Amino acid sequence: MVKSKYLLTLARLSYCDWIVRQIDECRRQMAAHGSGQWQGREPSLATIEEDILQQRYYLLFVDHQPCGGAALMNYEPGYDHLLEGQWLNQDSYMVIHRLFIAPSYQGRQLSKVLLDQLEQHVQQHHANNIRLDTHALNQPMRGLLVRQHYLHVGKAWLPQAGERLVYHKVLGEKHGT
Repeated sequence: MVKSKYLLTLARLSYCDWIVRQIDECRRQMAAHGSGQWQGREPSLATIEEDILQQRYYLLFVDHQPCGGAALMNYEPGYDHLLEGQWLNQDSYMVIHRLFIAPSYQGRQLSKVLLDQLEQHVQQHHANNIRLDTHALNQPMRGLLVRQHYLHVGKAWLPQAGERLVYHKVLGEKHGT
């Protein structure tokens, strides 16, 4: 059996339409499972284009083919004041937003690979805290975060998304094992 090769790289504008098509497919999947995540206009083409122009959107390639992506940002203003709970620490952090695996690649553990690659990238840039959020009814994402040792630490209100469950991981520490 040949082992797949993975590459995480900054997205180029030429991939923007592909990213939005995959996000739209994921949006339909989430709606079919009762999740309200991504059921509005976001993430939009304009948002993805801005992420790419700001060099904060990454694509995961498997065997030279794009299979998923995520935005990796330095800050989320909606995380300043949680509705419930508290962060594990107040150290600097990076935020993962707009994470997806293309439907044709789902079921291959690539969301774990994508998170692992993003975590390595964060550590290479001398950070060790990752925060992210998800909709309460996005069970696949919630399960992934638990398996990847992210701790559910509370709830936040994001103007563009509404109430979200927030998760925090201090890289190098394992919780809930």
